[in-house]
Amino acid sequence: MTDEQPLYTSESYASAYAPEQSIYPEDGRIFHRAHYTYAVVKMLAEARIENGEFQARALLSDGTEAVLTVTAYARNTFRVRLTERPTPPPAASPMLTPLTAPLRPLWEDCAPSEQTNGQPFALKMNGYTLKITCQPFSMTATNPEGEAIFALETEQVAGDWITPPMGFRRSAGNAGSQAFFSWRMQNDERFFGLGEKWNKVEKTSTRATIWSADTCGTNTCDLSYKSIPMIHSTRGWGAMIHSSFRSFWEVGSFSYTSGSALIEEAQLDLFLYFAPTLKGLIERYTALTGRPSFPPQWAFGVWMSRCAYRTRQEVEGVLARLDREAIPFDVIHLDAWLKNHYYVRLGVDACDFEWDEERWPQTEEMLAGWRAAGVHTSLWINPYIPEEHPLYAFAAERGYLVKSTQGGWARLERAQPVGIVDFTHPEARAWWQGRITEQLKRGAAVVKPDYGDSVPADALFFNGKTGAEMHNLYLHLYAEAAFEAVRAATGDGIVWRRAGYLGTQRFPGTWAGDTQTTWQGLRGALRGGISAGFGGEAFWSHDIGGFVGEQPSPELYIRWVQFGMFSPFTRFHGTTPREPWAYGEAALEIVRHYAQLRYSLAPYLFAYGYEATQTGLPILRALALEFPNEPNIDTIEDEYMLGADLLVAPVLVEGARGRWVYFPEGKWYALEGGQVYTGGRYQRVAAPLERIPVFVRAGAVIPRYTHHPRRLGDAAPKAMALDVYPPEGEQSTGRRLIIPENGRTLTLEWKAGTLRVFPAEVMLHVASIADSAARKPVQTLDARDGVECTF
Repeated sequence: MTDEQPLYTSESYASAYAPEQSIYPEDGRIFHRAHYTYAVVKMLAEARIENGEFQARALLSDGTEAVLTVTAYARNTFRVRLTERPTPPPAASPMLTPLTAPLRPLWEDCAPSEQTNGQPFALKMNGYTLKITCQPFSMTATNPEGEAIFALETEQVAGDWITPPMGFRRSAGNAGSQAFFSWRMQNDERFFGLGEKWNKVEKTSTRATIWSADTCGTNTCDLSYKSIPMIHSTRGWGAMIHSSFRSFWEVGSFSYTSGSALIEEAQLDLFLYFAPTLKGLIERYTALTGRPSFPPQWAFGVWMSRCAYRTRQEVEGVLARLDREAIPFDVIHLDAWLKNHYYVRLGVDACDFEWDEERWPQTEEMLAGWRAAGVHTSLWINPYIPEEHPLYAFAAERGYLVKSTQGGWARLERAQPVGIVDFTHPEARAWWQGRITEQLKRGAAVVKPDYGDSVPADALFFNGKTGAEMHNLYLHLYAEAAFEAVRAATGDGIVWRRAGYLGTQRFPGTWAGDTQTTWQGLRGALRGGISAGFGGEAFWSHDIGGFVGEQPSPELYIRWVQFGMFSPFTRFHGTTPREPWAYGEAALEIVRHYAQLRYSLAPYLFAYGYEATQTGLPILRALALEFPNEPNIDTIEDEYMLGADLLVAPVLVEGARGRWVYFPEGKWYALEGGQVYTGGRYQRVAAPLERIPVFVRAGAVIPRYTHHPRRLGDAAPKAMALDVYPPEGEQSTGRRLIIPENGRTLTLEWKAGTLRVFPAEVMLHVASIADSAARKPVQTLDARDGVECTF
């Protein structure tokens, strides 16, 4: 391989190992399959409430029994467990945030003679009621207004359930039980979630396999790096299966009137949580599984990367030209910093932490010089150790690698000859983190934990669990270990991870992985980002230009740049050049313009990044989150909100120089150009190649720097502009923005025409952005003592 050849090509994804295996997950339907039997909960016996917990014997349709328990776990959250025998819940789970204290709700309306008089148990919490009927078994939920919002599916046709309510699927080969549940779908109900999926954002009539996988450049099918077993309903309920085993979800795809989920585990550990809005459901979900820490400011800047820069000379040429072209940036990423490249030889990448000193001479001086220029360095890593390297023998001798249930050390799903670091082993975890710490001490700022998504089912971990249970969870432990190492060494809460599972959203940031360099790949990436947001992935990004395939055309590159600059994080990356000058003068000018615009809007991004740490709400969000009551809003997936006030409508069609944009109710202003649009309808807007349609809704306050900084990691500028977009009439929902910056925090409150600014060392230039006839002059305010002004 010469230096001119890319490290990865479309052809190189084909592996010589285990070629008979498909990379695509098994997705056979859940019910009515040959060679399976279904033990369904028919009725409950000996139901009672004891020590704040509902308990009952579950009598199953095949004559066996199980145990059903329901507890109040957290605010508006019930934990429902169905087990084949009495089993205490795990004392702690890496997928859940620790509870400060368990709730003890009022279990009201409980009839001691329930088994005979048929009255349901009514488990109440903050106005929500979970009703459990024993015979025949059913479970329903109502909201504080008394409306039925959730119900297990109990309908039978021709004497059998189409999708039975709850129970176990068992195979003829006695391979173990698999728990399931089904819920009834309503005509006005819509569903979101299941992680970073590339299909339609609203999940009705879809299926999903929750088994994290390397998509191998196929981000247009069900393969997914961040598959999450959770779903949110527009009727005000959410469900999460607390398990790391593989699960299958059918959302109105087998039965068009019900949804189902099956977990490859002999118990169901289901969290049901309630909130009146989709935003509220995200807050409930992230209260359970965690919210992200606030990343360093420089992470919001431009990350410049390619797969891969080969030499120090090459990188320093790129850095110099970015500055010369007045393109602000903060991060340079190195994929090929290691002396050994294993992919072609082994069929998978591996990491031995050895710098190539010939290509990257005087490494510490190099990294220090970049840092002195305000540039932070990101390094690629992965958790696989090549068997041929002495590091493998060292780790194996100490038991730091994942074992196999067949004996010896585990290999990956496709049997590539690498060892897998065992993050359930405390010493192995600390040892591996030490390898990262060494690189951070040398001058790197962050690492990119890649891969980790190929743990085989027959792996055996230090904690005694097999790969069937650890495959998905491994990604979480891997990201957590990398995140902790970076934070301990630098103080910054940041990684750049590809994969994740329940709770991994705590560790910002993430990107969409190996997207194709096609227009379809661009649209799939957008769907993936919107979908991931429902799982609390706030600091999400994607490879500008796509990752694998032919070099994108200048037009595709430009449209991807525009989308990337209006994403929570932004990174250029791919197997072919991604520097703007490789795409012509027009591309270079457009990148310069939008990079500078992004840097000027950094305070706005900081504000919604901070909001994510408090509420779990994503920065890039579906229109349905902000405008839940508008008809058909759930079908819109080619537009999104960036924060609460910027409507972004990227161009996703080759050759398009305009597009239809749906404007929600209210007045909207073009961010660039000032045109005014009345909402509640679609309108055709111009989209010349040099512009992406972006709009600000009336009632917004958009903080921005008066002059874009060169680096976001530098001290915050001393001046900030506040563009105020007055609300229509007397109505205003108000805004409260907390803007954490390097060295200061600015708080804005805006409602009913009054703007309050809490003290900060900053000069504010305030302008009312309204129709030209009503435009007010700019006001300059010293915010050191706090200010208030009225519009």
